[in-house]
Amino acid sequence: MSQSSEVLEFTVPGAARDGGDVPENLRVFAGAIIDSAGPTLATVLNRAVALETPTVSRATVNELLTSDPLPWVVAEVPYQRGLTGRHWLIVTAPSAHALASLGPVSGDGRAELDPGGLAAVRDVVDRIFGAAGPTLMPLFARAVAFGPAELSYVQDRAHLPGAFADPAEPLWAIRAHAAGPDGFAADLVLIVDRGVAAEIAALGAAEASPAPEAGAPSKIDLVLDVSLPITVELGRARMQIQDILKLAPGSVIELDKSAGDPVELFINDRRIARGEVVIIDENFGVRLTAIVTAPERLKTLR
Repeated sequence: MSQSSEVLEFTVPGAARDGGDVPENLRVFAGAIIDSAGPTLATVLNRAVALETPTVSRATVNELLTSDPLPWVVAEVPYQRGLTGRHWLIVTAPSAHALASLGPVSGDGRAELDPGGLAAVRDVVDRIFGAAGPTLMPLFARAVAFGPAELSYVQDRAHLPGAFADPAEPLWAIRAHAAGPDGFAADLVLIVDRGVAAEIAALGAAEASPAPEAGAPSKIDLVLDVSLPITVELGRARMQIQDILKLAPGSVIELDKSAGDPVELFINDRRIARGEVVIIDENFGVRLTAIVTAPERLKTLR
């Protein structure tokens, strides 16, 4: 994927458009996932991204196959904490190529992604759901975490996931369209089966319970022991695909920073500090030289 130091933008225009029978908690869930997906896509793909407010509606497998023809890249995403079950993120071949920064699909649109392309899509999906977990925690008053995505390339009905065996069973489909001013476009369809949807909807009972007594833990207290990924960025570079393919052991990549410049520290894909590289007992470390305020750091949980 290309790298650059340009300022990235993310917007979510418009209001939610979905059916009136959608459980309120499922709307909240859909909004949280897409709110997390926007800045994650902008960061990973290094481009301005606008993500439409998601629509939530019922759909059968037959209807999905009609509206989003095969082939699909299907990412099966399990829960590790907070809820049970799995979700399936459906990405059509053109959208998968866009997420993998491979450009448009030519011909009949059935060109299969190579292992590198699938790995790139998996990385995007894992980052989206990794960012969604902290966003869902304060909304549902419980720690929520997702496991690594399992990807499959589906070219015909025979290879659909087992959960899609009944083509007439109604599922919940959360749809969002991502677009960029440079022509980037991708559609995301998150499938939630009835079991997971019912569990998410039942979380509303906790919101209707009496207010906590004095001294009871606040929502932020519930997540203080949750681990978040920390990334230290030494620098960035932009390369053409033909140059990337020429890389070999010993190749040198020139970054956009000079020797001695501070490194950037990201938590949950958001920059919170700058620092300098140090060596501690033969291990690398970072001595922080500047850090954002505590309220701004709390935004990494959203």
